[in-house]
Amino acid sequence: MYREKIQKWINNFKYFKRIVRTYAFRKYNIFEVLILWAKRHLNRFQFLVLSGIIVGFLGAAAGIILKASVHYIQVYTVEGLPLKDRIVAFSILPILGIVATTLVARYLYRSKKDIKLSQVLVDIAQNDSNISKQEIHSRVVQSAITVGFGGSAGLETPSAITGAAIGSNFGRRYRLGYKEKTLLLAGGAAAGIASAFNAPVAGVMFSFEVLLTGVVFSDFIPLVISSMCGSLLTQIVLNNDILFSLNTREPYNYANTLYFVILGLIAGFYTRYYNLVSKKVSNLLDKFPYGGLKRAVLGGAILAALCVAFPSLYGEGYGSIKMLSEGEIQNVVYQQIIDFFGQPEWTILIMLALSTLFKPVATSASLNSGGVGGNFAPSLIAGGLMGYTFGYALIMIGFKGVPLINLMLVGMAGVLAGVMYAPLTAIFLIAEASSGYDLFIPLMIVSVTSFLINKYFSPINPDYVTLAEEGKIFTSQNDRNIVNQVKLSDCLDKESISVNNNALLKEVNTYFEDTDKSVIAVVDDEGRFWGMINKEQINKIYAREKDQDSLLASQIAIIPSHIVRPDETVENIVKKFEEADTWYLPIVDENLKYLGIVSRFRFLVKYRQLLKNLS
Repeated sequence: MYREKIQKWINNFKYFKRIVRTYAFRKYNIFEVLILWAKRHLNRFQFLVLSGIIVGFLGAAAGIILKASVHYIQVYTVEGLPLKDRIVAFSILPILGIVATTLVARYLYRSKKDIKLSQVLVDIAQNDSNISKQEIHSRVVQSAITVGFGGSAGLETPSAITGAAIGSNFGRRYRLGYKEKTLLLAGGAAAGIASAFNAPVAGVMFSFEVLLTGVVFSDFIPLVISSMCGSLLTQIVLNNDILFSLNTREPYNYANTLYFVILGLIAGFYTRYYNLVSKKVSNLLDKFPYGGLKRAVLGGAILAALCVAFPSLYGEGYGSIKMLSEGEIQNVVYQQIIDFFGQPEWTILIMLALSTLFKPVATSASLNSGGVGGNFAPSLIAGGLMGYTFGYALIMIGFKGVPLINLMLVGMAGVLAGVMYAPLTAIFLIAEASSGYDLFIPLMIVSVTSFLINKYFSPINPDYVTLAEEGKIFTSQNDRNIVNQVKLSDCLDKESISVNNNALLKEVNTYFEDTDKSVIAVVDDEGRFWGMINKEQINKIYAREKDQDSLLASQIAIIPSHIVRPDETVENIVKKFEEADTWYLPIVDENLKYLGIVSRFRFLVKYRQLLKNLS
């Protein structure tokens, strides 16, 4: 019985494969045919689970390739070098890395700008969750060059973008709907984060806090499965030398809670400093009169100078955090500098503090001069340096039993929470990466405090403020998210009627009698908007006096209180409808040329349709 059933499935698959390859518009390989066959025979939820597994493994594979590539580039270029040779390498490699990335972006990918995480949010909100196929591999190649040669940036954001692109294109390939495609996009990103840290819960939290803000989902199981698969593949393939993990720490002692409360306040204000300095350096580089390669050389030179002075700023920086946790301070601060000043404790404290202060400068110089990477790892490293510096200062003052490594770990979570506006991601990331589940209380204290301080200064992540104001990304305001998905073209009355301003009233009345339109636009001989006439207005004129057919359209046309411009957002148009208390508004260009009529009724139809699709 079972043998016959299996044979039936095999025959069914062979028939399906032949049909697809014969009649499909696009050629499919054997694996794609198998997926199409599965889609046909599985229900929606089952196919989403299968898709989550595939996207999770593919997203993790991309993250593993990226992580391993950077690791081995740095092994062959700087690891084990004597001090003098390392200084020479630090002064040359960052420039070469950013210049090479710029050349690859320009000539291989024909790209003039770096695609950041904010672009993924725009694609979710405005582009039906469709991400360019090029992003499946371009982020891996470019960020490997940038970070491998010393760029002070992270690999987690490129991994997340690559995973998101894989999920998006998988959904598009198999013609899934918007919600399914968005779910797989988020699953791919979660797998990318999970593969970078072996932290599946943090991957899920990242997707919910950063990517799916304002998106309502009930089918979150495929997302969890994608993140789990990403973490699983990482454990199988990568070793601890490549993965970020810290097991050297002290057990949490509630008596140290005050230290973490103070650290939370420091982390909050330091994160504000981090965001402001990053923005300032970005603006300065954007204003640099010479673009392209010259800007890359300038940014690389700034980065190289900082890396020579502060070696912890070279590359991702996780190696420096591991060294600090193992007490190898001489690899983070040059031993020669400590010996030169003869005050080891003060020298170490000052060098650590300066490294912490210059970290946002190094990262912004890397990312805004042509390098490709993310702000995820830099914020973690900055937080680790900040927490370690704070603990080191307490020890110098004379406090006993200071949990130095715990302060470093919790500081990492605090700055990440403030930079990414993702406190849950920060909490679970550090808890998973350090096996520090007993640190949940201090992690919560520091992460939430840092997050609230930065949210006080800017309710929305500073990187996304402009996009949110323009309505290009989703926010926590669900009603506004739906409104911003409506396009102006969706609101146009495509059958609107216009008459010349010299038309007689009886001609205008004929239009109303022959159509179901309630308003007609009036234009002059050159097509410029003159005013509007509504049916109720005509009825009132005839009610007063029958013989009014000689009146001209220009004499009875009313200029509306509001007009619409082609470049206006739908959100602003909705406000004009409410203020004017009308169902129709004219749309005109800067020369007052009439372009059509915007219908409030058509907006409401589209709004209800989107509300149904997104709920």
